[in-house]
Amino acid sequence: MAQQHRLQMMARELLREISRIVNYEMQDPRMKMVTVTRVEPAPDLKTAKAYFSMIATEKEQQEAQRALQDARNFIRAQLRQRMKGVRYIPELMFRFDQSIEGAIRISKLIDKVAAEREEAEETREKPGGEA
Repeated sequence: MAQQHRLQMMARELLREISRIVNYEMQDPRMKMVTVTRVEPAPDLKTAKAYFSMIATEKEQQEAQRALQDARNFIRAQLRQRMKGVRYIPELMFRFDQSIEGAIRISKLIDKVAAEREEAEETREKPGGEA
């Protein structure tokens, strides 16, 4: 239980600090509009997956992921300075967060089905379709 709590606290702290670094200190043009969505540290805290999202083409997403991977050492050095009470800063791996993209796709499908239902109901209610 204490281990789980420690992981959650570390994840929150890493998310906050990595977000600040990415948003305010990285000057890489490939990083425009990148949002760090979550961080999942490994149970041993030696590694952590940091997920990011952005509204962009697949090519721009890949370029942003490359930029984040290239900046791992810079980000870890910044984390080391900011997180004084932490003994070990995990190795970072950046991944594109597809869950947001999936949620948008599902939302669009729901909107499409709702519009089709509304259209079908309007067609039934028009003159000639009355009961």
